[in-house]
This record gives sequence, C-alpha cells and structure tokens, in this order.
Amino acid sequence: MADRSMRAEHRDSLPAGVFELNLVEPSTSQLATLRIFGHIFEQSLAGGGIHEAKHHRLDSAIAAVTAFEHQLMKLLAAGFRHALPPPSLHADVESLIDEEPEEPTGYLLLAELLRASADPRGELIEIEAARLHADTPDLRRREEDLLRAHGGHLFGALDDVQRALPGTFSYENFLGFVREASVAGADAVALADGFEPPLLRADRRELGFDPRVDRPAPHTYAIHALRRLLHHPAGRFIRRLRIEVHAELEPFLSLLMEHGRIDRVSHLTVTSRAGGALGPSLPGLRALACYARSLGGWTAAPLLQLERVTVRWEAAQLSSVLAALSADQLPALQHLALWDAPLDAKSTSAMLDEPIMAQLRSLDLWSQITPQRGMYEALLTRRRDLAHLQRLVVPRHGAPADLVAQFADWPAVIWTDRIRAGLEEVDREAIAGFPLGGFLF
Repeated sequence: MADRSMRAEHRDSLPAGVFELNLVEPSTSQLATLRIFGHIFEQSLAGGGIHEAKHHRLDSAIAAVTAFEHQLMKLLAAGFRHALPPPSLHADVESLIDEEPEEPTGYLLLAELLRASADPRGELIEIEAARLHADTPDLRRREEDLLRAHGGHLFGALDDVQRALPGTFSYENFLGFVREASVAGADAVALADGFEPPLLRADRRELGFDPRVDRPAPHTYAIHALRRLLHHPAGRFIRRLRIEVHAELEPFLSLLMEHGRIDRVSHLTVTSRAGGALGPSLPGLRALACYARSLGGWTAAPLLQLERVTVRWEAAQLSSVLAALSADQLPALQHLALWDAPLDAKSTSAMLDEPIMAQLRSLDLWSQITPQRGMYEALLTRRRDLAHLQRLVVPRHGAPADLVAQFADWPAVIWTDRIRAGLEEVDREAIAGFPLGGFLF
C-alpha cells in the first residue's frame, strides 16, 4: 500500500534512464530511496537522525535488478510503504485521455502543456499525432532525432529493463506513451540458463545476500519490469497488458491493484496447474491460455469480456474441460483452441455438441502429435453444424490424403504444420508471451 502521509517530489533532474522508487516508514517518517540503472544499484535512508547512502556496481544488470528487488522486499517487511507520486500538474487533461484513449485530441492538449514546461514528450506527441495523418520522411526523421536526443528521459528506464532482462518486457508506443506492454515471467529453463549464472557470479557483498541460500522468487524479474512500467510517466495511459506467469499469479495482481491498473490486463498466459476464479480480479481479460486441468478453476466465475481461450492438453477428462466452457460464464467467447487434445470420432462429436460451439467464430484443433482419422471424419460429417465458423485450424501432418481432399472446398479450413507456420498473428491475438508464452513448445 502507498503511504498517503508522504509524497515523492517531482524529480526533473533525475538522470535519464534511472528508475527510482521512494518509500516511507510511517512511524518514524524515514525515507528510503532505491535507484537502478544498468548494473548500478543505489540505496539511501534518511530521517530520524539517520542518513545512509550505498552505491553498488554489480557484475550484471540481472544482479542489480535482483539486489533492488531483494532490498525492496526487506524494506516492505520492515514496515516501509510506497510514497505516493506527486499530484499530476495536468490532471484535468489526463482525465480526457482516460475517457477517450484512442482519440488524439486529449493528447494534443497535453502536448501544449508539456511544451510550455520544456518537456520533450510534448513535441513527441505532436510529431506522432501528425504521423497518424501523413507519415512523411520528414516527420520520421524528426521523431528519430527527438528520441536520439531525449529518449533516455522519455522511455529510458523502460528501455533499460528491456535490455537488462531479455525476453521479459516489451512495449508499444502511441502518441508519446506506452499503449500496450508485454511482461513475461521466466520459466525454469530461462531461470537456470539465463538468470541464475550471472547472479551466482555476483559479489555477495555488493549483492547484499547469498543467492545460493536466499534464492529469488521465480517472478522477481517480471515483477520488476511491471513495477517500472507502472511507476514510469510513459506508462500513464497503458491500455493493454499482456502477462505470462509461470508461478504465482498473486504478486502480479497485487501490484496491478495497488496502481489501479488491474483492468488493463487483456491477455494472460498462466502455466500454473492450480488457481482460482479470474473473473473478479481481471474484468478486462480478453484472452486466456492455460493447461487443461486448471481451466475449470480459472473460469469458475464469469469472464464477461473473454474472447479467446487456448487450452494446452494434459492428462484430463475432456468432459471436465468442456464443462468449464459455459456460454453463461463466457458470453463473449469467439475463439477456442484445444491443442494436442486426443480427439477421435466420438470425442470430436461430443465437443461439437457443446452449446458454446454455436457462438464461436474460430476453432483451433492444432496438435504436435498426429491426430486420429476419426477427428477428420467427424469434422466432415458435422460440416453443416460448423458453417458459422470463419476459421477452422486442423493439423496437416499425418492427415489421411483421401480425407484432406474432402476438405478442399471448405474455405474456413486452415491447414497447419507442427510449428504453426503462418499463424503468428492469430497466436498473438490469443496468447501472451515471447513469442507464445513458452506455451507452444
């Protein structure tokens, strides 16, 4: 929770690219400040007769991020709370953008105010708004020159974490602000191969702890990236968040709730086998990718805006998976992907009998293993029942040649191979992650 008794000050002089976090201990009014840039981590403590400052030059950016998050957790455990950011100087105009986030008018009003205070984000907004109408070489050159001169101020702390934690964070810019961002937790392989080696090489005195004893939580790096986004001025108008989680979901939800951005999560890939209903926590969720056994838990409460569900098969009963796909719980569902499902003629027919099939526009039955002949036969037999589908994805590898020929005049059918070549855009719409949330292979 943020402490409302103390606010951080405006930091116009903060070096470009540095990420800074301020915390306060309510009972003593002590102020703790954490700063990070690249492989440099700094911490200071002031108040109550104490003034301490420490500068750590670590061996890698990964070690610096780990030290930052470790110290932050220690401060929170000791009773420190986040200091609220200073009140916005342009709250009225920002509220206009919140109401119509895709409309340039509010951004251009904000640009005038930022220009008056010599903030380069104002000029960036104007250039990018002009490019929406006429994307000329001159405008592109002006934007490149502006970002070259002021990119550290505009997006530096975000670019820094993107470099520091490969495969963890990316973002898309719109009119000077981040419109969409992807945050991906590291899976076990990525942790072992990419994150642990530089951490184990780090000087434990500079790090502040022994990573062999006090191992960082698997979500440490994704949480750090999300934290930077939510605190950064460029993240003020984030509209869509794509999140990939391989461990606990709760730390992500808590951080998003603290910043009032829980409704921005549009895509979620979650590989945990246990979980509770997502509906109450993620009202804006539009795409969910998960494993078969956990689907019922995630969809136990209505997800009214959920449009796409991708289920990766594992040992589970098809009937329980289908029972979790209720039209009452998922009224907006348009795309269903059942990957690697062991479908034969009987189970395919049972799937197609489910009421929710009538509201789908897209059905994806891709599989890395060779499907059974009965699946293709059942689809052909029930073709009339599937006439409403705009897209039906089926595996080509191992498909009987005589049955493939019978699909030739079915325009909705898309044949795919084991690596889903040509379906990258479809998968981006349905799955969060890099590139497919560690979910495809």
